[in-house]
Amino acid sequence: MKIGIIGLGTVGFGVVEILTEQKERLEKQIGEEVVIKYGCSLEEVSLPENVIYTQDFHDVLNDDEVDVVVELIGGITIAKTIIIEALKKGKSVVTANKALIAHYGEEIFKEASLHHAKIYYEASVGGGIPVVVPAKEDLVANEILKIEGILNGTTNFILTLMETDNLDFDEALTIADGLGFVEADASLDLDGIDAAHKIYILAMNAFHSFFDFDKIQANGIRQVTKKDMDYAKKLGYRIKLIAQAKKLENGIGIDVSPTLISLKDMVANVNQAYNVVEITCNYLENVLFYGKGAGRYVTASAVVSDIIKTHQKDMWEHDYTHVNCIYPITFSKYYIRSHRALDIDYETYFSQDKDHIYITNEIELDELTHQLEGETYNLFKVRG
Repeated sequence: MKIGIIGLGTVGFGVVEILTEQKERLEKQIGEEVVIKYGCSLEEVSLPENVIYTQDFHDVLNDDEVDVVVELIGGITIAKTIIIEALKKGKSVVTANKALIAHYGEEIFKEASLHHAKIYYEASVGGGIPVVVPAKEDLVANEILKIEGILNGTTNFILTLMETDNLDFDEALTIADGLGFVEADASLDLDGIDAAHKIYILAMNAFHSFFDFDKIQANGIRQVTKKDMDYAKKLGYRIKLIAQAKKLENGIGIDVSPTLISLKDMVANVNQAYNVVEITCNYLENVLFYGKGAGRYVTASAVVSDIIKTHQKDMWEHDYTHVNCIYPITFSKYYIRSHRALDIDYETYFSQDKDHIYITNEIELDELTHQLEGETYNLFKVRG
């Protein structure tokens, strides 16, 4: 097995380290030599002896000896070109590129099928947490009914800081950014786009469906205040950014939104930069996948697992149907904070200072917002 790694940033160099340090063990496991032939990046880095450094990804793609192309540059332009060209040449591809799969997965997987090439992408969801493979392979006896969870470690870290260190959003964001948790484009994290990429991938495999990523309604955490978190806790909840998807009779329900989760729920107690994915099935019922969602070795471990997986004879098929009916999941209980008493149907109510706090009974969001027309309020989903 000869490998070309394109992208030698944090994760890419982590892959080089793991493949170098674990070389003997991995070779015994698959009964084949594991060789990194190329390391490709715009900035030269110190690579192990006998690894060829190049700035031109074409050197990797045009070398017939390279069996596996590892794309770790990110983005949806050059990365797409690299992956498509590698598949056309019949090379196996391993990627951690969640945005590319979410936006162009249908095109990429059709190309892989056409050229009988393998593509694996475990590291695109949940860092090193094994969830893509189990959901696609190990749960095959089950019909997956629903997927939900915390899929973005940055926002979870920020919300944890707001609660534990008594900080407002901007203060917590500054700390998270200083620690390197926030993407260069902060909107990917803060506006729920990163989590939407990941729930797309999970829903795609669970429901055997392609759909337009832009139809996913994603709401981030910018509107979550320390006051709302305190009131939620007083009511027995914690606010988390939850991505969820479920199969509907007429399509797929999928969205990302800040949600109040009962403190008795395991998901509510996943803190810091950790991720959790909860999958509801017809036979297995509920299964949870929990762990660190980002980091050099965390993500690199998933990439290496996929590289080794290319050695197997079997390949993943993505013979899925394109679905046009994509809806946000809007029938729910809701948390509302208002500066005046409201005429709404509620399950729980209390007032403090000048705030009126409600947990509504289950209601369609359109009906609720119609009732709240003309009012000023903060509103979040409530799970359960």
